[in-house]
Amino acid sequence: MWSFLSKQPAISKLIARCDQLPARDRHALTALAFALLLAVLYFMVWRPAVDFHDRALSSRENASELLAWMEANESAIQALSADNTTAPGRVNRPLDGRALMSLVTRTAGEVDLALQRFEPSGDDAVRVWLDSVTFSDLAGWLEQLTTEHGIIIDQASMDRANDPGVVSVRLTLTI
Repeated sequence: MWSFLSKQPAISKLIARCDQLPARDRHALTALAFALLLAVLYFMVWRPAVDFHDRALSSRENASELLAWMEANESAIQALSADNTTAPGRVNRPLDGRALMSLVTRTAGEVDLALQRFEPSGDDAVRVWLDSVTFSDLAGWLEQLTTEHGIIIDQASMDRANDPGVVSVRLTLTI
């Protein structure tokens, strides 16, 4: 490789120029080049490797502490999990699109909201249109769907009506 580099015109000019320097300057230039090489190796290779090693050790220690905490609190976590499955206010998420559509129509009827139109949208979503409903009733119904049943409001489009507090809404609700 050295023979290939020495055949390059720019490199051969630098070598010729270096050869013309006094011996003391050549030694100083060699020492400077060696120091520069060491600095590049330190900052480009050694330091990043050490930093990566330190971060990996820290991450491993954090993971070990988390695992130890989880093992120590396993019974409490399982007790909380068991309590949530039997709690009366737990989320009753519908299993499929039909159950979602049934849930939406049933809960809308319970809060006296008249669905203008509704249709399935894929396997786990339903599109709903409501015209001239009060915003507070709509907001309460949507809050009930999200908190008690885990329904997600994917899209919502609201237009206000002439009466204050009355809106027309198009919703896409998903499981």
